[in-house]
Amino acid sequence: MDAQITLRVDGELRALTVDTRATLLDVLRERIGVTSAKKGCDHDQCGACTVLLDGRRATTCLAFAVAHDGAEIVTAAGLAGDGVLHPVAQAFVDHDAFQCGYCTPGQICLAWGCVRRCRPAGRAT
Repeated sequence: MDAQITLRVDGELRALTVDTRATLLDVLRERIGVTSAKKGCDHDQCGACTVLLDGRRATTCLAFAVAHDGAEIVTAAGLAGDGVLHPVAQAFVDHDAFQCGYCTPGQICLAWGCVRRCRPAGRAT
C-alpha cells in the first residue's frame, strides 16, 4: 500500500508517494537521491544512516518513512553551506577523525546533534 508524505530534506520540501513499508533511509537514498546517509548494518547499530530528524539525531534504517510525514531532515550534506564544510565536518578533516570514511557523514550528524543538545544556552553555533 502506498501513502503520500511530505519531507523537508536539507531545506528542500519533497512531496512523495511511498510504500508504507519503506524505510526513511531507503526513501532518502533511492527516491530523493541523498547519498550522505549510508546503509551500513541495516539493524540500527552502526550509525552510518544517522541524520538530524526534527533537530534530533536519529538513525533512519529502521524508521518507516510514513511515520515521519512532515518531518525536517538534515543530512551531513545539508549541514554544509555555500561549498564550505560545517565546523564539525571540518574538524573531522583537520583531525583525521575517520577511517575508511563510509560512516563519517553519520558520525558528523551524530556529533553535531550532541553538540546542539549539550551546549550551554546562549552559545553560538
